[in-house]
Amino acid sequence: MLSRKYKSAFGVYLQPVNLALHRLRVSPDHITLAGIVFGGLSGLAFARGRLLLAGTFLILSGVSDMLDGALARACGEGTRFGSFIDSVADRFTEALIFTGIAWHLRDKPELLLVIAALAGSFLVSYTKARAEALDVPCEVGLMERPERIIVLVAGAILGQLVPVLWVLATLTLFTAAQRVLHVRKTMSSR
Repeated sequence: MLSRKYKSAFGVYLQPVNLALHRLRVSPDHITLAGIVFGGLSGLAFARGRLLLAGTFLILSGVSDMLDGALARACGEGTRFGSFIDSVADRFTEALIFTGIAWHLRDKPELLLVIAALAGSFLVSYTKARAEALDVPCEVGLMERPERIIVLVAGAILGQLVPVLWVLATLTLFTAAQRVLHVRKTMSSR
C-alpha cells in the first residue's frame, strides 16, 4: 500500500543518494547484503530484549531494502534475477528478525503471536508471487513489507512488542486472505 502510493515520491529523494552510492562503486548487491546484516543485528537485539536497538537496526534494514532496488534501476542494473534475489533476501531478513523476537518471547504464550505474524508475513509475499506467476496482478492488501517494517519499528521503539505482534498477525493474515479472494475473483472473471 505505502510502496504503491509513495514510490515515486521516495524516488525523488533517493535519486541523489543513488548517484552518490554509484559514484562510490557501491552495488545493489552490497546494499542487499547490508540489509540482511542489519536485519540479523535487529534479530539479535530483539533476542536480547534490547528493543530500541532492535528498532534502530530495523530502520537501517528497511532503508537498505528501499535503496537496493532503486539503486539497481537508477544505474541500469535492474534485472529479473536481481528482483528475485531481493525477494529471497527480504524473506530471509524477516526470518532473522522474527527468530530474534521468538527467542525473546520463547517462554511466553505470546510466542504463538510471533509464529502467526511470521506465517502471515510469508503468506503476504507468497500469495503475490503465486498470483503473478499465474499472470494475475496482485497489488492489493494492507500489510506489504514497508507497512510491516513500520509497525514493527514503532512497537520496538515504543516498547510495545506484544500489541504490535497482535496487529501484525491479524493484518498479515487478513492481507493474505484479501489476495486469495482477489485472485479468485480475477480468475473467475476471465
